[in-house]
Amino acid sequence: MFRHLVIVTCAALLGHTAAAQSEAASAPPNPFFLEAADCAAAFEARVIERKAQPRSEARNQAILHDTELGFVYIGVAYRRGLRNPAADEMLKAAEKRWSQLSKRDQAKRLASCVTQAEQLMEDVSGLERFIVKNRASARVDRLLEKEAQATQAKP
Repeated sequence: MFRHLVIVTCAALLGHTAAAQSEAASAPPNPFFLEAADCAAAFEARVIERKAQPRSEARNQAILHDTELGFVYIGVAYRRGLRNPAADEMLKAAEKRWSQLSKRDQAKRLASCVTQAEQLMEDVSGLERFIVKNRASARVDRLLEKEAQATQAKP
């Protein structure tokens, strides 16, 4: 129920009309949408890397921070009109591009994404920031719970 309320609230606050959505869907990829997909893929890859590290509170906080930064990109892209299936297709292509970058290029790109995502986080409204942090926290809680269950299941 709360999830649906958050979605409805976001949609109402963002004020998108069906005409704006169909216009955005028919337009060529927006450079910001490409950046958002690339950075979301970068943050997702870094979360996967962090999951391989020994469990600690610092690691878990870093995973949460990366998830928040990825989610702020996703939220702003959504606010600007990006919808599925285009969003999923762009993310899948970005993940492929990310995997083909050298470690050095990945590090440079990730540093740029962090800087830009932190600026986006400052620029969004307080409510949008709350929603990003809330959804990121829920995602990380599920991820860590699955991790704990997998560890307990091992003999």
